[in-house]
Amino acid sequence: MKYLDTDFIHIHIIDAQTVLVEALDGVEIDLEKSKYVNDLIENEMPNDYRMIINRKADYSIVPIDVYKILNGLKKLNSIAIVVNNKPNFLPMSTEKKLFKGKLEFFQTIKDAREWSNQIL
Repeated sequence: MKYLDTDFIHIHIIDAQTVLVEALDGVEIDLEKSKYVNDLIENEMPNDYRMIINRKADYSIVPIDVYKILNGLKKLNSIAIVVNNKPNFLPMSTEKKLFKGKLEFFQTIKDAREWSNQIL
């Protein structure tokens, strides 16, 4: 496993096809931050990959900006979001409509990994 850390997000490259991201408490993920982080990830992932977003921290996103970047990633084919029994930023149905690929919500990282392993 490889780790890439910024001052606002932790990135865990689990394997050649799976990346786990966790934002830090109190940050807002906007267009600039999303582009920066996803450029880091794209440079590390050799082929198509899946992303698991663990929303355990208290942070916010600018949905239109974030999904604009995510939808532009050629190698990203699915997103599994772990909500950890917390309120979501948006209704799940709205968030699913914002992403052009496969996106699902889960309560645990284990469940998210099992689902994403079936996607690639």
